[in-house]
Amino acid sequence: MNRIGLGIGLIATVLVPIALLLFGVLKAGETLSAILLLSGAWTLVFGLLMEAKPERLYYSGFGIIVALLSTFHFIAFRYTAGLVVVAIVALAMASAVLKPRAPTTMKKL
Repeated sequence: MNRIGLGIGLIATVLVPIALLLFGVLKAGETLSAILLLSGAWTLVFGLLMEAKPERLYYSGFGIIVALLSTFHFIAFRYTAGLVVVAIVALAMASAVLKPRAPTTMKKL
């Protein structure tokens, strides 16, 4: 069974809002926001459901960060930037806590 790849999903997340823009449903700012939101959501779902276990945290975290970027259309840009910084810090902390470390060995003198 073939699984949907990250790339084909991202192509769809870009083309659907552009089609809605061309049909007059979305405005330019809304289209960019929709592209970021859908791309982030797709990357999050891809990371959680389809990616190999060692890479799940990175794809999921990146998906959340991209989805948070879409909030620039609804809230002040500085709050969007603040949310993105908090998400990056949370991703770094989660990576440090959840990523298995290599065992340390002590050398005998």
